[in-house]
Amino acid sequence: MKSFNTLITAQARTAMQQNSRIQEVISRIVPASSAAHIEFCRIEGGRLRVTVDSAAWIAKLRFGERQLVQALRAEKLDVHTISWHVSPPVIREPRVIRRDHNRLSAKSAASISALASSTTNEANEGRGTNMSNSGERLRQELLKLAAKLRE
Repeated sequence: MKSFNTLITAQARTAMQQNSRIQEVISRIVPASSAAHIEFCRIEGGRLRVTVDSAAWIAKLRFGERQLVQALRAEKLDVHTISWHVSPPVIREPRVIRRDHNRLSAKSAASISALASSTTNEANEGRGTNMSNSGERLRQELLKLAAKLRE
């Protein structure tokens, strides 16, 4: 099995090492509860780019901005300014389940027609009751469904 270092590019490895070094310096200045919200740091052209998980943490972390710049310069990192960024929220896509529609056949239509005729027999036995009216409505709906299936 290949090691992690062989799977990433040298540029990515350098960025990860720089991020670790910057995070170490930040952890000396910023409280651990606030530092936990910093996701990634990198230096580009004298600007420290800090990515946090929420915009609310930017305001809290800005209070130590001057101290951060001074500490990074003491570590011989070329930093003049800091820019703050918020990582996009992780939006989970809803699960989509694709399945075939039920294949209905002439056999299904015949079964439904048989059920409708058995409903007619039961409705005739209970003639004059509310049950016979609902039985007749059920029989009519079953016959409509059977007709659609035959199409």
